[in-house]
Amino acid sequence: MATQSDLGSVSLPQIAAVITVVDYGSFTAAADILGISQPSLSRRIQSLEQSLGMPIFRAAGRTMQLTAAGRGIVPAGRRMLDELASINALGASTRALKTGSLRIAGLPSLIGSVLPEYAGKFHQKHPGVHLEILSVQDHDELVEAIRLGSADAAFGVSHAVPADLETHLVCHQEFSAVLPADLDAANELDAQLLRDLTLVSLPQPTSIRKVTDEVYRSLGCTPPRIITTVQRDALVPLSIASGGITMIPSTMASTAEVYGGKQLALPAGTGRAIGVIYRRDPFQNPALAEFLHFL
Repeated sequence: MATQSDLGSVSLPQIAAVITVVDYGSFTAAADILGISQPSLSRRIQSLEQSLGMPIFRAAGRTMQLTAAGRGIVPAGRRMLDELASINALGASTRALKTGSLRIAGLPSLIGSVLPEYAGKFHQKHPGVHLEILSVQDHDELVEAIRLGSADAAFGVSHAVPADLETHLVCHQEFSAVLPADLDAANELDAQLLRDLTLVSLPQPTSIRKVTDEVYRSLGCTPPRIITTVQRDALVPLSIASGGITMIPSTMASTAEVYGGKQLALPAGTGRAIGVIYRRDPFQNPALAEFLHFL
């Protein structure tokens, strides 16, 4: 167990070393971001582990993963750095937000559709605030990014937010179906059409797939075949080329005609509620506070 003197030797550079490894995924990338050598980075982390009397990372193949103790340390360490950053930002010019940073995560389909409107307008109003946009693959990763502090805010599906986090509703995103334009008889979505066509979609538990599955359930049918892909940009061209159907946000479906496809309307209200998710924090990042107010 760490002694009082050991704990007194914990430093902000050591905490920053751990957080940077978590954020950028490797010791090599973290050392480059911090502008130090990799041996120096390793020494900082090793000395912190010695002071705390517990390992923070463990080897997992070629990568390093947080231990259970490390997962507990990261949020507290990030709060230390955020509080220091808040003090610096306040000293510089908090009211005008001439400095600072804001990290925003989002599901890939939202980064390409909903997020730009809000992040773009925020940047125009506060160009001195450094914006970093991060992509996560599913809702669980999005929640994890907020809890670990890898992101200050995240655009995601707002109905499944854990009780320890907050959400600010932004919009309801409507969905459309896309299928080949040469299916002349397919001018209205019904159960028979869905029984005939191969479904092209993302795998579970993505929110696009959940919305899609709900449409099938509402019409009392299941797809005869399913092609799954994790590449959202492939959904439209792949569904058209395979003679199938996909169900996606209407903003993504607008490219259907480019690939020789067409759109069909889905039942009214088909879509997902989109919100900005963030942590409760008494020392909230001033840029985050302004961004939430900006929404």
